Amino acid sequence: MAIYTYLLSCLFAFIAGHMVNYSIIFLSLEWFNSHALAGLGYGLCFGPPLILGWFAGVYCDRYSPRRVILIAQNSFFVSLGLLYMALSSSPELQKVWLLLAALCSGIGWSFVAPARFSGLPFHIGKWSLAAASIALNLMVMSGFGIAPMLLKLLEAHYNWQAVFITAACLFALSSSLLWPLRYKFTPKPAAKALHEIAESLRYVQQSHHIKQLLLLSSISYLLMGPIQVILPSIAENTLNLSASAQGYYLSLVAFSLIIGGILAMRLKARGRVGSYLMLAIFGAAIGIAGLASADHLLASVVILFFASACGGIAISFIVAGLQAFSPDAHRGRIMSFYTIIGQFIPAASGISAGILAQTYSPSTALYITAGIIITSSLICFWIPNNIRHLESFENA
Repeated sequence: MAIYTYLLSCLFAFIAGHMVNYSIIFLSLEWFNSHALAGLGYGLCFGPPLILGWFAGVYCDRYSPRRVILIAQNSFFVSLGLLYMALSSSPELQKVWLLLAALCSGIGWSFVAPARFSGLPFHIGKWSLAAASIALNLMVMSGFGIAPMLLKLLEAHYNWQAVFITAACLFALSSSLLWPLRYKFTPKPAAKALHEIAESLRYVQQSHHIKQLLLLSSISYLLMGPIQVILPSIAENTLNLSASAQGYYLSLVAFSLIIGGILAMRLKARGRVGSYLMLAIFGAAIGIAGLASADHLLASVVILFFASACGGIAISFIVAGLQAFSPDAHRGRIMSFYTIIGQFIPAASGISAGILAQTYSPSTALYITAGIIITSSLICFWIPNNIRHLESFENA
């Protein structure tokens, strides 16, 4: 029972967190018609983990991940308060509040994301860790995709205040579900944080599987920034969708990611998970390139479904592999390394995609991103031999 409550708490938190991120992107486009500002705001949402994420992993090994989550989620309430203030501010102040809200969101993500993954083993019961990891990743992907649909529906039928109030309620529900889920936690003896980080980095360097999985996660997450920053413009300007239709179109990402996660659950027991992982990354990149040239709704929907489903398979396998190969003593820090990648890489690619879209066009930005991922995945198909020949996670 605890695992289902924990997963539901995660789902509410990830939906609300991505509603904050999408609010910053949509408001940047609505108020200032600026992809560059949208990219910068998105970068601030996921940029702070580059610094704070290292310490978040230490805290998740030193303190209960549950406590880390309950404290860190308060940063999102501050972010929502700043967005609420921006609604009635002058254009000059609106930019300030938007960027400060993005920064507070980034601080929250820095600690909440690794703590959610680090706390998972305490709740799995009879589940295998690989299956629980994929299930948690399904919650992450569901939150990523449900958020824009819910946001657009609320904004179209009510107003932005309703969006922010709903997100705050979801965070409150998430914390209330997590509060009673107590467990016995044996804290790691405190040492200097930098020493603990260096110790785990040395372990990662010696583990070929973890090192290569982190490399593949870097390539996979290059997809996320352009999808969040550029896809809203494609939905509005290229496909000429209404506000509510844009929400449904963007929510297709969630549905497809979930399908990808379900496929990963099925495929993980069939062997050759390494080959499936590599092919999924390549397929997602091909799909992103296809989105850049699709100007008909049906073609765009099919391509977006294919690309997102491949991405869901890839990310699910990466998370399951990292959990399987991470020892308990280093789990918090290794998962923080993963979440640093999973937040900083999309932030950097989102900023880059926003600048490229502002300078050239959204389609050009997608072509460039897809080209980088296709090239990288082809190179990695031959370099990370340990992952390519990996059969399963069960005996890690």
